[in-house]
Amino acid sequence: MSYPTDQFTALARANGEFALKLAEIVRSSGEDYVEIGRKAAATLSEQVRELKPGSIPLKPEAAASFFGDLERSREEALAKAKTAFEEWQAVARELVPGTAQQQELAEAVQGWFRPLFKAAAREPGSDVRPPATPAEKP
Repeated sequence: MSYPTDQFTALARANGEFALKLAEIVRSSGEDYVEIGRKAAATLSEQVRELKPGSIPLKPEAAASFFGDLERSREEALAKAKTAFEEWQAVARELVPGTAQQQELAEAVQGWFRPLFKAAAREPGSDVRPPATPAEKP
């Protein structure tokens, strides 16, 4: 026999798991950024040691590598967050009764992530797309 609190408890568990996944994504992204910064500082330090009067201290390859690593880390974090959100959304769809309420909940939660999707869509080469609107769904 199912009780009304079972649904609420399952949704609370799904929310907690989603929050933990997002926290883990933030933690691992922070570690990545620290490592990228450490490598950049080591490279810059090495270039300053080799600096000769009248020469340009920074090499463009190092800067391109630094920004490429930052972009890669950002894209990985974004993909992980999107996957975590989709997993949470699948659980929420099963637990929240009624299609009207499901649609309202999905639209509300997607609204939180729209700025993130818009920013990713502006990036060239990004394969992250905003969720389909009801008119675009099959």
